[in-house]
Amino acid sequence: MWIVKAVFVACTVLLVLGGTVALWLSDWPLDSKVKLTLLNSLGWAVILLPALAVSKWARAHAPDRDPQD
Repeated sequence: MWIVKAVFVACTVLLVLGGTVALWLSDWPLDSKVKLTLLNSLGWAVILLPALAVSKWARAHAPDRDPQD
């Protein structure tokens, strides 16, 4: 199952980076490129930071598992 998650994360990262590179290689004005890049990074931060925080909180509050299970 971890392979599926790793592939999903890798594909997402490649798509985001590809979109950013395509934006910066386009002929849009520089101020628009900067604004869109900042908006994109802010959007990803709003999505990922709470998700990571909840994941760490859940891991800290999960009952200890017996390695024999």
